Amino acid sequence: RDYGPMMMTGPSGVGSQGDAAAALVSVGPPGGSTGVPGSASITLRFSAPMAVAMEQYMDLHVGSIAGPVVPMRCAWSSDWTTLTCMPGAPLDARTTYVIHVGGGMTTRAGQAIDYYHYGPGMGGQWLMGGMMGWMHGGLSWGMMGPGWRGSNGSYGMEFPFTTA
Repeated sequence: RDYGPMMMTGPSGVGSQGDAAAALVSVGPPGGSTGVPGSASITLRFSAPMAVAMEQYMDLHVGSIAGPVVPMRCAWSSDWTTLTCMPGAPLDARTTYVIHVGGGMTTRAGQAIDYYHYGPGMGGQWLMGGMMGWMHGGLSWGMMGPGWRGSNGSYGMEFPFTTA
């Protein structure tokens, strides 16, 4: 689904990891958005085909990263560059949600994803271990798989938004 003005996109996939670094290039809705429809889907676009099962390292929380995880159905585009997730039920009105994208996600070629260049410009905030408390959606951070932890020590990025 196209968010129109609500979808923020980075200019390209070029990043700090080389001339052809794989990057997260768009998030919909972007962090900081308000008035997001309760029927909105969550969309992430990457500059390279993603590895199989990377969708397990993206989730949606109610309220904050420590809040419950919203059940979603997710599907990759045919070229494996766009992940679209639809919550199992409409999102609650006037409620904050947080898209969490794991820091250790990789492409089919095993390349790490660059969040540095475009993530903050799309309203993303780094999730560092000390700032998150001890829980991720009710589970211990120590119980999380390798796709959540990035090489910079973060647990990826969060993109908070608020529904209409």
